[in-house]
Order: sequence, then C-alpha cells, then structure tokens
Amino acid sequence: METTTDAPGSARSRRRPRPEDPARIWAPLASLTEAAVAAAGSGTVAITRGFDRNSRQRAKALRELLGQRGVAAIEVTPAPGSDRLLADAQITAVVNLIGAGSWQPYRLAAKLRAPVLTPKPGDRPAEDVQRDVIALAGETGQRDVAISHVAIRSEDPAASRLTLSYRGEQLAVPGGWLTVELRDGQLLIQVGGVNFAEQTITTDQLRVEAFDAPHRLVRDELPIADFEGAVTFTAEPAGLRICPV
Repeated sequence: METTTDAPGSARSRRRPRPEDPARIWAPLASLTEAAVAAAGSGTVAITRGFDRNSRQRAKALRELLGQRGVAAIEVTPAPGSDRLLADAQITAVVNLIGAGSWQPYRLAAKLRAPVLTPKPGDRPAEDVQRDVIALAGETGQRDVAISHVAIRSEDPAASRLTLSYRGEQLAVPGGWLTVELRDGQLLIQVGGVNFAEQTITTDQLRVEAFDAPHRLVRDELPIADFEGAVTFTAEPAGLRICPV
C-alpha cells in the first residue's frame, strides 16, 4: 500500500514564500540603489517621496534594498516639518522619488549640501548637472535654500517698510516688496514700494529687514511663514548637484 506523508501543519505555517525582488516594483530602483550605496559612505540616505501609493511602495522597496546593503535610509515627504526627521542624521545623498513636479527634493539636497539622485530621463546616459541656489540665513544663523526665487510682501503696505543692505549701501523702502532670483551667479533683485519707483539690483549678498507690519516670505512655490526681523540672501554658485542615474 502506498502512503504519503505531509509535513505537520505547524511546519507548513512556518514556511514563508520567497520575497519578491523589490526592484521589480519599479525599474529605476536598481540604478538608484547602486548610486545611493556609492554616495552614502558611512552616512544616511534621505528618500523623498510623495503621498500616493506608488511613491510609498517605491520608497519602502528602496529602503529595503539599501538595508540589505547596510545603508541607513530615512523617508521624508513635502509635508511641512517632515525634514526634521533628518535632524540627527548625517545625510550624504538625497533620492528623488517625487519627480520633477516639486522643488522639495532639490531644495533639501542643496540645504544639506548633498547630491540629489534622480531617475534619468530615457535610456541614454545623462550627465550630472550643477545649479546655482539662493541661501537664506535668519538672525539665528539657521540656513535654508531656495532653488527658483524668493519673494517678500507686506500685509499692510501703508504701514510697513523694508530696509535693504548690500555692497555697503542701505536702501529704505516704504511699503516695500521684493523678489530675489538668480542670474549668472548673482542675486537679481526687483524691489518697489509705496511712492517708491521699482528698481533692479544685482549683488551676491543682500540683507533685508522688515519693520512695522507683518510680511510674508515665499520660497519657490511655498510660503514659509510670517516674516519678521532680518534675513540674509546669498548667491551660492553650483550649490546643487543633480545626478541622473
């Protein structure tokens, strides 16, 4: 008589299916992993992701792949305050899983002085790109970065004023507003105000102080907060390194 023997139920329950290679979730994960491992050194990789299911899944897979290679990784999102998760870590690379629709991964990389790794467009090799950035420093010295532009607007132009200091000069602007952009490695400033003709200023550093009424400071596409006191803008040539992989 032929007999068959099955493994006990408890043994079968302990068997786990072989885990799927996370890189199959998204083709660029393989090259992003290799680039992140090479850039990480003894530091930590910041993974910037969106809120949709695909982005969360890709970030989780990348974190697992890096973990298998002994590289620590922290996920952050464009949500305000998310980058506080990185406060105690030495970030040596930033991986962009959000795409080109947000400045956040690039701004974070420039702020941390780390390269940003992003999927290359198409199958052809792509070269690294360096971009100038605008550094912002408040009165406490805390540093931030803008990639595109900064704007300051008064919430009560009739009562407010701005003072601009640059190249040893000082300019008082009643009801002042200004925008700061980059051109040829310099700050390009457009400033105007109440009964004050619009002017264009070019310099490598600008200090702005606000008086007498609340002001709003907008960095790239996002308002930071109400602006009070003083902030110093500095042009940082090649302050951002973008690495398509």
